[in-house]
Amino acid sequence: MPSDAIVQPVTAELTGREARWERHNSERQKRILTSAVELIEERAAGAEVSVQQIADRAGLAKSVVYRQFSGRDDLDRRVRAFVLGQFAAALDASMSISVGTLDQILTRTISAVAEWITEHPRIHEFMGTGPTDYDDESIDAISSLKATIADSARTTITEVGRSVGIDASPFDSLPFAVVTMVEGTLTHWVRSTDPKPSREEIVADLAKYTWYMFDGVARSSGLQIDPHVELSTLIAELVSSDGGTSRPD
Repeated sequence: MPSDAIVQPVTAELTGREARWERHNSERQKRILTSAVELIEERAAGAEVSVQQIADRAGLAKSVVYRQFSGRDDLDRRVRAFVLGQFAAALDASMSISVGTLDQILTRTISAVAEWITEHPRIHEFMGTGPTDYDDESIDAISSLKATIADSARTTITEVGRSVGIDASPFDSLPFAVVTMVEGTLTHWVRSTDPKPSREEIVADLAKYTWYMFDGVARSSGLQIDPHVELSTLIAELVSSDGGTSRPD
């Protein structure tokens, strides 16, 4: 099936019948994608999940599944994009700067990543096997996810910097460095058969390392930030200060 057969979002130009069919197809696609994720979660390491199994789990004929996607590669790409979107949305809540100190925000964000990698090992494995439907063939979904998280963090830092009158450009490369460190360390930690720290311990270590990196960039820019002060309060203090710098320790 050609790729343009994939269902597109509903538009105002669609007739009522076409809109109902559009929604029906979207619901079907979500059922198929959800069923695929469930089966990947349940499989043994390295085991394949067939289209027939996905169709059976979704309660659909195999031919219906193939009418929703252009082929198996398209289906796999869409599954990766589906997982990436769900996890990125969930992580956004952890990364919110509206509640918590910087230390708390770093800890809960890294904890959310650790929980996902620990509790969804087959999905994490699958995400590394290929791209999403919107990425280049050379970019696997884990790399895409890291870039998505880093971009979100960089945007937040830039917006905060703009609001308090600080040049945030020295922080530009920091989010990707942190995300790469955290994902790589947690992946190694999960797969290691050697005696290893608990999840709480590895999260605490990574939060500490992340703070050291953040603090180093901040101090090189003339900023002294207390990681134990409510971040919203700290931002308000920076906004009210004349030089865009926080109070010294």
